[in-house]
Amino acid sequence: MNRTRIIAIAKLAILFGGPLSLIFGLFSCGVYCGVENRAGILGFERDWLGIDVEVPGEESKSESKSDESKSESKSDAPESDADTKSEPDTKSEPDTKPEVVAKVEPQPQPAKPPVQPPQPAPTSPAVPPTNNGAVAGVPAPLPPPRTKVDPLEGPAAEARGVEKVVQVKVLVDRSFIDARPDWIDVVQRTVSRASHIYEEQFGIRLQLWAVGRWSVPSEGMNAAALLDDLRTRPREGSQILLGFTDRRFDGTSPERAGPPTEDDPFNGAYGVVYGTNGHRETHLRTLLHRLSRLMGAVDINEPEDPAWKAGSWMSYAAVPETQDPWIDEANRKRVLERKQWPFEPEPTPAEAQP
Repeated sequence: MNRTRIIAIAKLAILFGGPLSLIFGLFSCGVYCGVENRAGILGFERDWLGIDVEVPGEESKSESKSDESKSESKSDAPESDADTKSEPDTKSEPDTKPEVVAKVEPQPQPAKPPVQPPQPAPTSPAVPPTNNGAVAGVPAPLPPPRTKVDPLEGPAAEARGVEKVVQVKVLVDRSFIDARPDWIDVVQRTVSRASHIYEEQFGIRLQLWAVGRWSVPSEGMNAAALLDDLRTRPREGSQILLGFTDRRFDGTSPERAGPPTEDDPFNGAYGVVYGTNGHRETHLRTLLHRLSRLMGAVDINEPEDPAWKAGSWMSYAAVPETQDPWIDEANRKRVLERKQWPFEPEPTPAEAQP
């Protein structure tokens, strides 16, 4: 094949192949664009040309609309008889209800009070704040528990450094429950805050063992009768049993309600905790006082006593709640000396009878 023939064949290929390549290229682009925009093209044919075609994606929308209409029809249907039944009557239960209603699992507590970071103030509170910054109608949150701790030396300092865990069970009477719908939370918070203070002062951590109802008459029982009744209640493995009440103390505690003597081989195990009028934490100071008495501390009854004037929680002085809880040196040493002593054994059923 000579050169002239090759040139002629090449010219024919260019003459016919170029247009064919252009045609096939345009066709391929058209097919690709048609596939990519199929929904729009079919929509145009249906809406503008009147052709009866199905547009992809429209079917799922119609199905979702039908599902929504079904759900709306179901929500409009009348409630069943089970839903329209009235709530059960929530009247107060009689005092004969079994004692323990809530079991509190022992929880580890930190050795020192946790430091809470400052909380940012809301930009637009739902309730207008008062002059002192607290929200009207809502009590301000309690600050972290604090206590005034005096330095120790010698055996007292060594006893303070040894950790001691004491399990505490709490029963609450009707007067306490009626005043506090959240009475279980109040007991837990009070014991927890007392535990923080006792860790700082004595190295003693309080474990709330259980919380229950104290089924005693609402009236007609003095302080001595309440303590006698408390001693008949089971401790359920706890070392101390306390009764929380909102009644006023009338000073009729029997002799065995006092602190243990120096010759007594056991610490006390039963005590009634009364409230302090005018305090937000009504039972905290009395709880500190009662627990210290069970472990050897004595009451301070003389207003001229320096410990009374300084506001020791073993005194009956009117101490403002803003003052940090504090115990005088003599009573603090008494508690530290008996810190590791065993608590009074639980009496047998025959011995527990008043």
